[in-house]
Amino acid sequence: MMHHLTTGLPVIAQHAPAAREFMFASPHWLWLLLLLIPLLLLRRRKGTAAAVQHPGVRIIAELLPRPSTIAGSIGPVLAVLATAAIITALARPQWKTHHEEPIASGIDIMIACDLSGSMAERDMVINNRRVDRLVAAKHVIEEFIKNRPNDRMGMVAFAGKAKLCSPLTMDHNIVRRRLRDFYLAEVNPFGELIRPGYIIEDGTAIGSAIASAATRLNENKDTKSKIIILVTDGMSNRGQITPIEAAQNAATLGIRIYPIAIGKDRRLSRNVARVDTLDEKTLKEIAKLTGGTYYLAGSSESLEEAFRSIDLLEKTDSAPRKYEVYDELFYWPMGAAAILLVLAALGMLIYPRSAP
Repeated sequence: MMHHLTTGLPVIAQHAPAAREFMFASPHWLWLLLLLIPLLLLRRRKGTAAAVQHPGVRIIAELLPRPSTIAGSIGPVLAVLATAAIITALARPQWKTHHEEPIASGIDIMIACDLSGSMAERDMVINNRRVDRLVAAKHVIEEFIKNRPNDRMGMVAFAGKAKLCSPLTMDHNIVRRRLRDFYLAEVNPFGELIRPGYIIEDGTAIGSAIASAATRLNENKDTKSKIIILVTDGMSNRGQITPIEAAQNAATLGIRIYPIAIGKDRRLSRNVARVDTLDEKTLKEIAKLTGGTYYLAGSSESLEEAFRSIDLLEKTDSAPRKYEVYDELFYWPMGAAAILLVLAALGMLIYPRSAP
């Protein structure tokens, strides 16, 4: 199989319907087929008599079995057909398939998702069902991934520390599987831990999450655009690096950060033990330092709107790529020629030509 590419760009978005046509790569060989026509016309032309007929043996000769002439009838035909098949193979028959595909210069996207204990707050609604913040975030993030087939995606989870869950990849099924694995710690009504969460250490290490995501994005130097989508509902209180320091480092690497504050700020809540502390000032500063945009998502609708806005802001450039694929078919006439020659040889052996 041969491929002829007319253009070349980094990522193929999806296949377009292909047009197919039959052709010969070396059609000049087909002129030799004209030489076979005289051979077919002259193959059984009678020549002069080989012996003098004697009137006394005619009657006896008619009563005796006559020698078979199948070799003389079929053998030359098979040989001529085999020669025609060989000539056809030399002409190189092919299927030529025309393809046109949109080529996308994709964007590298790392998603950092908060798995701290406050993400268990059930103040979101998905499909008329009240769910916690993590369930809502997972639902919206998965839809976002589905709508970005031409971009490399990666995933970082964080609570008291950051954990790389999926490196940048075009296989979005891997990223979505890792996202579905996220879960929070379970506690009983008395506040006792039943099961630790996906990230055992509780807390909110926003700086570590940004640093981890930026490190992965910096591994590929050739990507046109690199972004981090930071989904969190709290104030950074863990990690070796502050969110502002991590954002400054990301900015020097040309990485934009889109912070999304999920949930409602309940600092005035009567239940002081479950106070949420959205640090909007820091999240806004992170967006400003890196050229991103800050979003406040107090509901599942506003969370979906935030991801739709990012989807519109970070568009993937695409251009059509045209190319042809040639499927060689010469082995079919060559195989037919081999079979015809074998049949012709067998015919000669089984039904030999009679002597004159």
